[in-house]
Amino acid sequence: MFDYQINPDSETPIYRQLVEQIKNEIRSGVLKTGTQLPTVRQMAEKLNLSCGTVKHVYDCLQEMGDIEMTRRRGTFVKYVRKGEVSRKQQAMHAIDHTIRKLLELNFSPAEIQIFLNLKMREWGLRWSGMRMTVVTEYTEMAAALEKQLAEIGNVQVNVCPMRQLREYPHIIDEQSDVLLTAQSLSYLLPDSGKVIRVAFQPEAADVAALAACTARRVGVLCESAAFFALMKQYLPSGTEAIEAAGEKLPQEIDALVVPAGYVDTLSDDVRGEIAQFEKTHAVLSFAYRLDEGSMLYLGERISKIRDERQQWPGMLRL
Repeated sequence: MFDYQINPDSETPIYRQLVEQIKNEIRSGVLKTGTQLPTVRQMAEKLNLSCGTVKHVYDCLQEMGDIEMTRRRGTFVKYVRKGEVSRKQQAMHAIDHTIRKLLELNFSPAEIQIFLNLKMREWGLRWSGMRMTVVTEYTEMAAALEKQLAEIGNVQVNVCPMRQLREYPHIIDEQSDVLLTAQSLSYLLPDSGKVIRVAFQPEAADVAALAACTARRVGVLCESAAFFALMKQYLPSGTEAIEAAGEKLPQEIDALVVPAGYVDTLSDDVRGEIAQFEKTHAVLSFAYRLDEGSMLYLGERISKIRDERQQWPGMLRL
């Protein structure tokens, strides 16, 4: 599948050679209806062709009714061979077989209806489930971001630093339905259709608390230099910021800044040390989340993706 041969010395134009090969696979049934084709860039890299040539090939196939290209969803085989048993008929046969089997097991029609409804709800969760990767250097905010994005419902969130994406772009792309980022990732990914640009902002109350902090030496509990640098921007001028790596609190600090939700990821010893410190000193929480506009936009995009999955079986991870 997708193993095509291009002869640059042939009198037949290159794009036409590829059109004919893909069309033949589709119409012979090798590529079945609903099969997802590689992206333009993936096909171009595989065959050592320009993206423009492959795009022209796909445009021709779409005009002939063999495939359908949809923005952000992908390219799918659309052609249905004449004389085939329709998908609807096949579905009816499969359902009949299942019902007969359940009747043979002495289940009543009412019980069978309950089982079917339960299974549809179970599969509905698969259709709506989303794997999100948030690309940010502030990995300490993973817990807070997971909690915020959980509001969308049925999502699995992974926070990935930019350096990890640079090292493993294909793996992260394959393991994610969408990638959330505040910056462009098109130069790293083979297909940037999964990328959703968002904006992050701190909680106003947390910023106000930091600005009002009168402590001379403030410890910043963090695991990345990026978060430490961010906190230094919000602390009052003249305040000495001291980086704490999350293993032991610095000595002689007057206050402590902790990323929202980060404490729960630390060891019992460190959590106990923070609780003891809080009895006599200020412990300030700092949350850095998607802003309201980004959350609204993200909710709309996710709803659209879920609706599309209901219509296109090729988008569902079985």
